Amino acid sequence: MNAASSPVKQKKFNGSLPLLALLLGGTLAVLCHEGFRPYEVFWANDLPLGALAASSNRLPGAFFACWTDYYWIGGPGIVSLNLSNICMGLFSPAYHLKFYAPGTMFFLGFSAWFFFRQLRFAPAVCILGGLAAGLNMHFFSNACWGLGQWNVCCAMIFIALGILASPGIRSLWLKAVLAGFSTGMAVMEGFDVGAIMSVYVGVFVAFTYLTMEGKPSLRAGRTLLAGGLVVLAAVLISLSTIFTLVLTQIKGTGADESGQVTQQTDEQRTMRWQFITQWSIPKLETLRVIVPGLFGYRMQEFTTSTNKAGAYWGKIAEDPHIQGLESGDAGERSHAAAELGLPKGAQDAAASGDPRTRQNLLEAVKPQLQRRHTGNGEYAGIMVCLLAAFGLANSWRKAGSDCSPEERRAVWFWGGAALFSLLAAWGRYGFVYRLVYAMPFLTNIRSPMKFMHPLNISLIILAGYGMEMLHRRCLSAPAEPPGSLFKHWRKWWQKAGGFEVKWIFASGLAVAAAVAGFFIVRSSEPAIVNYLEHNGFTADLAPQIARFCDGEIGMFAAFLAVSAAVLDIILSGAWAGRRANLAWGLLGVIIICDLARSDIPWIRYYNYKEKLSPNPVVEYLREKPWEHRVVSRISPVGTAYDLGGTNQENINFGGLCHWWLENDYPYHDIESLEIDQAPRMPTIDSAYIGNFTGNSPTNPNPAIRLWQLTNTRYIFGDSQLTPALNFLGVPRDSFRTIMNVSIVPKVDYSQVQDGGDLTVKSNSQGTLALIEFTRALPRAKLCANWQVMNETNALRTLISPAFDPEKSVLVDQGTPVSQAPGPMGADAGKVEITRYAPTDLILHADARTPAVLLLNDHTGDYWNVWLDQKPAPILRCNYIMQGVFVPAGTHTVEFRYQPPRKLLYVSLAAFAAAILLGGYAMAARFMERPGSEPPLKTPKPKPK
Repeated sequence: MNAASSPVKQKKFNGSLPLLALLLGGTLAVLCHEGFRPYEVFWANDLPLGALAASSNRLPGAFFACWTDYYWIGGPGIVSLNLSNICMGLFSPAYHLKFYAPGTMFFLGFSAWFFFRQLRFAPAVCILGGLAAGLNMHFFSNACWGLGQWNVCCAMIFIALGILASPGIRSLWLKAVLAGFSTGMAVMEGFDVGAIMSVYVGVFVAFTYLTMEGKPSLRAGRTLLAGGLVVLAAVLISLSTIFTLVLTQIKGTGADESGQVTQQTDEQRTMRWQFITQWSIPKLETLRVIVPGLFGYRMQEFTTSTNKAGAYWGKIAEDPHIQGLESGDAGERSHAAAELGLPKGAQDAAASGDPRTRQNLLEAVKPQLQRRHTGNGEYAGIMVCLLAAFGLANSWRKAGSDCSPEERRAVWFWGGAALFSLLAAWGRYGFVYRLVYAMPFLTNIRSPMKFMHPLNISLIILAGYGMEMLHRRCLSAPAEPPGSLFKHWRKWWQKAGGFEVKWIFASGLAVAAAVAGFFIVRSSEPAIVNYLEHNGFTADLAPQIARFCDGEIGMFAAFLAVSAAVLDIILSGAWAGRRANLAWGLLGVIIICDLARSDIPWIRYYNYKEKLSPNPVVEYLREKPWEHRVVSRISPVGTAYDLGGTNQENINFGGLCHWWLENDYPYHDIESLEIDQAPRMPTIDSAYIGNFTGNSPTNPNPAIRLWQLTNTRYIFGDSQLTPALNFLGVPRDSFRTIMNVSIVPKVDYSQVQDGGDLTVKSNSQGTLALIEFTRALPRAKLCANWQVMNETNALRTLISPAFDPEKSVLVDQGTPVSQAPGPMGADAGKVEITRYAPTDLILHADARTPAVLLLNDHTGDYWNVWLDQKPAPILRCNYIMQGVFVPAGTHTVEFRYQPPRKLLYVSLAAFAAAILLGGYAMAARFMERPGSEPPLKTPKPKPK
């Protein structure tokens, strides 16, 4: 596919990379200028500063063993040996957050430039291709959401494709191995996104070598060899990451080795399908690819500006039950109501033929269901889409297409890839994802929207081909004598070919349709306002959103008109020869202005010194945080922080607690029982949590027993909880108030943007309190009495009122203790933690009798224990905790998390090999003698 190039042979050094660095780097620096201020960091939902600063994630130690202990009761973490984490280890968490998002965009732009450079496209095409990728809103919004590693993943895919297309690397094995290493690094960065993208690389390898010249057997042999080497190299370099992903995302989550979830009922399969496809693109929202703010930008709760008009109002991640309740089929409505567990009367109301009855039910039920949730946009750029369309249309020309047969097939390949990606991204709204879902391993890839990554890559590549075709036909031709643009256009129009005429008419129709769409939407504003008011937006905000939508369509029509006009003028040849720089300049200005203005709404910085300023509750909890856990929700996996007060009080309390959970707590290594995100919870955890359900205002005992067993010593909540828990809870009178506080803004309530702008101050009359649960088990204790039983009986016993966890411990029959237990409640002695690290704990035990040392941390594979520096069998205690048997006497006990390192060393060796082979390829390329490059094949000029 790289056989055809520009008519003029390019020099090795043409200055395009420095110019790209200047344009892209300068634009990103302007967009992200707040990062140059002291203490300002990116607000990143999926990469909060607290999590980066937590001791369990500190590098380089986390490369070898990562155990996340700052939420729940601990669990294996994922710290892959990739470029993102290497950078994280080189810089402080604050500096990493400052510049990681724009840095990933710069790297993505460079990788796109590299790909087009290997295709021998014109320098200006390489520059604009790099700008189109480096400012793409889809990738930029993901980086701002905290998913910059997805950008690095896609950058490595661009590099892999460039290596495969490079004429400078002539050795098939070297190409394949380097491309495989790059693909493997994409998997290490993007996980399931990398897995998706690696499939596209594999298909590209097959396409490249099967369409080459030569005998079919030779082509097939090259394809198998190249494909095998790509897969082998990719697996070798990502081996440790794949192992960790299997350990944390598949093993123990109910999936077998092939990734297929087994032993499911029809209802469970339906629920899993809904879970996997929750983040699907509704077909109508495909328009977001060309109209950036058609359905808004950020979610309103993540928009810091007081102007919320740009809030997202689409249906991505909407609970599927809402669609069922709004169905035109009465049976489907009734079935959706039944799935929600609504009573018979509500099911009858859902099936009712009376619209008012159904609407009342919807209004009552919808607040309990997620309406929408997204953290990214899908805009690819108007000029980029136009150029992609031009490249596709031009490739079908029978004559004068200015591309070789190899390039024509490449355009069709990327066109097919774009179409498939879009259909797959529709998820539950289309049929293609059901085919994808049926494939092995892919049942564990959540979110069909992840196929928007290959869609945007395909569009950028198609746009590059479109620019190159324009360059060859319209910009590299000899310049005509200077004259007025109007005269040139009229002269050209008289002899324009059929393709040019059709393109101009098509672009004109597109502009006319955009203008018509603007007026249609504007006239439909009352209907849009009514829809918004019935779908979660206030009567004040709904008209603002509708007007914002009008403005975005108007802006789209204006950019489309300008972009189409510039392309039409280029197509006429008015800016050929020396005036080509004007055309390239205009294309660059349009791409930069268009994409930059769509990137701005996603940028959000905050001052972490102010957001993480001290408060009395956090200061109290940060003292020896490994000795206790804290909770603010009844259930660790719940979503509600309910004080029982006014709505605003609940919002403030919930926002503050959630901010602390994601930032203040991990920043200070405070351990919380609450789980922030767990899309694939291990079955052992879900069974354990599910064992402590049935809480009610008059029966808090299931939650109290869970707090007791998990070393949850502190509860932050309503001050009235203390007398209520002492009266209703068992054991009685086990709670005492440590301090009363009130929620106050750090500045004033008019400036509150999120929970980080709220704090607490001591107040003896405050409605909130930090409450101590005095009967919570310590983090480590000695038990003279133990009971050996299976999992089922253990769960039943743990919740039983007859079981006293202070006097006995349950030991799983798979890890039994050979010695007979001592008497119930006997004094077994004392134990204290003398050194604590997430993956390495040392305890000093003074056992008066033979005892089980219970450590109230999550058990798991690769935890080992040493008793007096000698290996000892580790016990599974109280269904989910760790333990070890200790004889009477004084002992030093060490628990250590030690996942295997052999696979990490394999990845390290492959990483080093990738650097060496890449250096060799670059050295060989630059050491080539002039004239030693393969001759460029230029398409024969076609008569105009």
